[in-house]
Amino acid sequence: MKDFEQFRKLLDEQCQWPSVYTFKFIVPKAQKEELLAIFSSCPDVTLRESSQGKYLSVTANMVMCSSDGIVAVYEAVAGIKGIIAL
Repeated sequence: MKDFEQFRKLLDEQCQWPSVYTFKFIVPKAQKEELLAIFSSCPDVTLRESSQGKYLSVTANMVMCSSDGIVAVYEAVAGIKGIIAL
C-alpha cells in the first residue's frame, strides 16, 4: 500500500466513522512480538500458525475513528521485516 492518500480517500468514501476495521497480516514467526505490540490494546486478535510453523496469520478487528488511524497502523507495521499485509 504505497499510495496511502488514495487508500485514505477510498476508506473515507466507503466507511462511516467510527467503524470496525479488520487488519490481516502474514508475518514470520520471529517477528510475532513486534507485530503484536502494535495491537496490544486490541482485545480481538486471532493468530494462526502456518502448516510448517514458519509464519503466522494475524487478524485484528479494531474500532477505528478515522481513516488516519488505519493508515497509521499500516505505516507502523511497514517497518516489520518480512510482513505481508492482506
